[in-house]
Amino acid sequence: MSKSKSITDLVNELQQENESLKRLERLANQYTKMEFQCTVKELHDKLYKLEMYDRKAREREAARQGQQDGTMRSE
Repeated sequence: MSKSKSITDLVNELQQENESLKRLERLANQYTKMEFQCTVKELHDKLYKLEMYDRKAREREAARQGQQDGTMRSE
């Protein structure tokens, strides 16, 4: 039979895990700043903007292809 943990023990475990995750987050930010000269949030924002730019470029190209196909059919 498993031993039940007290609420205090569970809270302590969660606090330790939270501190560990905060350390990992700081390390990830330090690495990102060294490697990419920006924070993780800034990198995410840049990647999102790039994704949106690429999507719009593909949509514009698809629209051009559709217009070209339409003009070729009418000729």
